[in-house]
Amino acid sequence: MRLICWIVLVMAPVAAAQEIVLKAERMAHMLVLKEVYLSGQGPFRMLIDSGASSCAIRPSLARKLGLRPAYAVELETAAGVKRVPAVRLDELRIGTVRNRDVEALVTEIESSRVDGVLGQSWLAQHDYLLDFRSSRLVLNAAAPEHGVTTALRSSDGRPQIAADVNGRSQDLVVDSGTSDLILFGRSRFANPVELVTNSGSVEAETGSSRVKIGSNFSRLMTSAAVDASPRPGLLPAAAFASVYVSNRNGVVVLVPR
Repeated sequence: MRLICWIVLVMAPVAAAQEIVLKAERMAHMLVLKEVYLSGQGPFRMLIDSGASSCAIRPSLARKLGLRPAYAVELETAAGVKRVPAVRLDELRIGTVRNRDVEALVTEIESSRVDGVLGQSWLAQHDYLLDFRSSRLVLNAAAPEHGVTTALRSSDGRPQIAADVNGRSQDLVVDSGTSDLILFGRSRFANPVELVTNSGSVEAETGSSRVKIGSNFSRLMTSAAVDASPRPGLLPAAAFASVYVSNRNGVVVLVPR
């Protein structure tokens, strides 16, 4: 009987998940979903941040939802690491998409125009397309036919890929929350600048970097280097027309502008 059941499962066709298109608002280099419901309340404005390992909401919103911190986690940004409280959302709903028991960090959000951030504690449950050209998020999307396809190298749930930066191998997180390429380590740049993040500001130096991904993509990008211990850099998702991430198949497709 077990053998028969196994054969039936192997031979039965697997229905593809239905594509779900969520219209977004463009805010500078970022995409914002305007009708997000958290634990049955809303709508709220949530920024899509593929470089954030978890969702996040403001402390005032956590109080409004009646949520108490369940534990604390370490939040890592370009400015460093800090411990922040985390809550569990009973439900996160956008249109017909419902996800249960989603982690959200409770922390201040840099932009006053949003109530929170949709990070990888929600995004990683889906295959998704960040379409910057049409300002939309597409869940269960098919992979683009044209683009640079590379392996997904997960970094705490974030979409990390291998690249060549200024002639050196470098892992990069495809980050829809940053406008420029961010690198960590000793800098060869000369122009000082202050980077502002959700966990504070940090000094950096700016310049240009040659980024190569696979054999078909090579571009000079504005970049900022932070003098910190080496770690994966941050590749701006908005530098591309669209970014496709398949957590199921372990691939990332970058469609150049």
